[in-house]
Amino acid sequence: MISSVLALVAAASAAQASDTTRSAREAFTACLRAYVDHSVEEQTTLDAFRAAYGQQCAAQETAFRDAIIRRDTAMRATRASAQEAAQLEVEDARANFADRFEATLPATPAAPATAAAPTPAATPASAATPATEPPTSSS
Repeated sequence: MISSVLALVAAASAAQASDTTRSAREAFTACLRAYVDHSVEEQTTLDAFRAAYGQQCAAQETAFRDAIIRRDTAMRATRASAQEAAQLEVEDARANFADRFEATLPATPAAPATAAAPTPAATPASAATPATEPPTSSS
């Protein structure tokens, strides 16, 4: 029992030690978090946020991207595959923080419905149908 617990602890320690992207990821996400928090405090509009967001944290993004590529190529991934993985991880981090910012925005009111043509007043059935005369019988 004790040996299995020790084995699990050792495996967890090895996994944490082998995460070569951890510090770069934490620096990148901390920068994104700081920018989102600042944008919320300043009540930045969504358009202004989107316009500036892509340029934020460029140095941390580059360091994170490079760390992912180094990690993946060290695990014998192709350079193209490592670059694709890095791109996906960066996009995912940016999308998560953009979603966090958007979640803080006040709900926008629904667009007003277009004015429909007024409904004509109801007409009684007796007035709507012409009166018919009973058929006459010819003898």
